[in-house]
Amino acid sequence: MKPDEPYKPLLSIIIPMYNVEKYIKFCINSVIKNDISDVEILIVNDGSTDSSRAIMEKYQSEYSQIRVYDKKNEGVSSARNYGLMKSKGDWVWFIDSDDAINQGSLKYIKKEISDRNNKFDILVFKYLKFKRNSDVSKINDIKIPNEAKAISKFQAMKSLLDNNIAAFPWNKIFKKSLFDKIKFPEDRIYTEDLSIMYKLYDKASSIYFQSAPFYFYRIRNDSLTHNLSTKKIKDAALSHYKMYSFFKENYPTLAIKLERNTMINVISLFHRLNKEQILLYPDLIEFLTQNIKITNYDIRYKIECLSFKKCYPIFVIIGRIGKISRKIRNYVKEEK
Repeated sequence: MKPDEPYKPLLSIIIPMYNVEKYIKFCINSVIKNDISDVEILIVNDGSTDSSRAIMEKYQSEYSQIRVYDKKNEGVSSARNYGLMKSKGDWVWFIDSDDAINQGSLKYIKKEISDRNNKFDILVFKYLKFKRNSDVSKINDIKIPNEAKAISKFQAMKSLLDNNIAAFPWNKIFKKSLFDKIKFPEDRIYTEDLSIMYKLYDKASSIYFQSAPFYFYRIRNDSLTHNLSTKKIKDAALSHYKMYSFFKENYPTLAIKLERNTMINVISLFHRLNKEQILLYPDLIEFLTQNIKITNYDIRYKIECLSFKKCYPIFVIIGRIGKISRKIRNYVKEEK
């Protein structure tokens, strides 16, 4: 790099942050324990009201690679898009602020990017779940079982349906140029990853897979995935349906595998809406009444689909029974 040229990192790490004072130190420490040369770390403070911002100010003052940005609270998709806009690297890694990365992961990732001379657009890897910080601390430097291997577009799409890989953005490294015309959907607060990942895979020229777990995903009872509102259920239904529609046209065998989850999410949404609200989703109605073969499913979903199509009052009753059942289950959990 010439003296008058601006610093350009190889990799940009984007960490959206919102009220994670209990977790952010552990997350950022896991990053800086790695080799962070040629890496920039962008902390996007999404309107935190706790001490998260103050904690990160100290790190920013100690590490030139860390930059903290403030924005009003608009959700994780908006924060990721903001980080993309501010990033300078040709490659990006999205890390959630309550999670952590494995020691040695950055060294390996940078080597992969350099050795392959930018010949792949996405590097996919596995992850491990944890509840306590001590669960991660027991694991030392990462062990690489084998070399990363190129996978086909079909294999990549199929991995989105595999819980060991799935559509998360944090267990993948992306060439930043993939996001030139693709952004995280800012109108969704749930399953926003599902609605974008297949588009990135479709755009990518080459995708590699490494079976080593570079990422640690924290299980939290207070996370979005444990508290589902009607808005989140609507987001899930729409994301699944859009992905199902794409698969049906381009990867029909994968569409069959996704059909059940899409059906469950659509039924769950319709149970929470009145008839007038349901009519606002003609594509989902057509999917539930015409596109799926209910003979492929067990008696419960046969009844759900048939009642929605032919006897709506019964569908409403089933929904009310389900609502009562959920309240009882939640009450039992709270009492334990």
